[in-house]
Amino acid sequence: MIKIVKYLIVIRFRKILPKDDYLAIGLLLLFYAIIIYFLNQLFPKYSYYFLITTLELAFYHQNRKDIELLKVNKNYRLLLFLEYLIYSSPFIFIYVINQRWDILIIHFIILYFLILISKIGVKIIRYPFRLFDPFWHISFRKNKLILFIPLIIFLNVMGNQYHNNNLNIASLFLVSFIACLPSFNREDLIYIKMSSFDSRKYLIKQIQTTFYNTLIISCAIILCFLIFKKWDLLLFITLVFVLPIINVLFKYSFFSNGLLQQLFLALFIINIPIGLPFLILPYLYYKSIKTINNLKYVTN
Repeated sequence: MIKIVKYLIVIRFRKILPKDDYLAIGLLLLFYAIIIYFLNQLFPKYSYYFLITTLELAFYHQNRKDIELLKVNKNYRLLLFLEYLIYSSPFIFIYVINQRWDILIIHFIILYFLILISKIGVKIIRYPFRLFDPFWHISFRKNKLILFIPLIIFLNVMGNQYHNNNLNIASLFLVSFIACLPSFNREDLIYIKMSSFDSRKYLIKQIQTTFYNTLIISCAIILCFLIFKKWDLLLFITLVFVLPIINVLFKYSFFSNGLLQQLFLALFIINIPIGLPFLILPYLYYKSIKTINNLKYVTN
């Protein structure tokens, strides 16, 4: 069993670690040690936000292709648990040394939930999203994003039980993050060329679609805030729509380069506290329209 877990880890890191290169392995471990040190400094202030790190495991689990092969082993769920335990060991170490057993237990519950998914499976769900942007349906079906809705509800339940608004705020961030994912995809140029809308109207329709679809996935968190009487947090529900809509502007501003879109969105989020990024929104709007116009009328 240990040997199988070792192979799973090697396969996961084979893209960044040369085979039998112990120096590279040592550097990776040193990197992890440095990350643990700095994260531990932030942990007392942002403890519950660390649970968001399980998102990476969730995406990896939903997109892996070896689940059916692992099921040949009768202890495959234990193998998955051990594998994910090792991947998240830096965060588990931080939870332990800070004696935050509540967060550790929540982390284990999330891991168990992920493993349980491979047993239950997910049926095709008809999403009520607007089809002007088909990537909402594609992203939710391909990455099974609907499975994050129970996690959002769970964070709100725990936040109410422990009187910790950080968990409720984390659920707001989670919904906003999920709503950003469809905008990282690119439609075919023919779809833009054949659209009957001009460039400005096309962009507005994309923004309207993003707003409407984000509202749909926000229903769970709005309902939780109403049930738990989080009236103060309910006032901030509009912030959920900010990042998805701005990501649409980044998408068309950097339509030919998805990496730049991601980098600028990250810079936008980092600089939100000083308010400076919002000053560039008119420029992003203008640049998006210009880009769509060029794509719509470009000739081969």
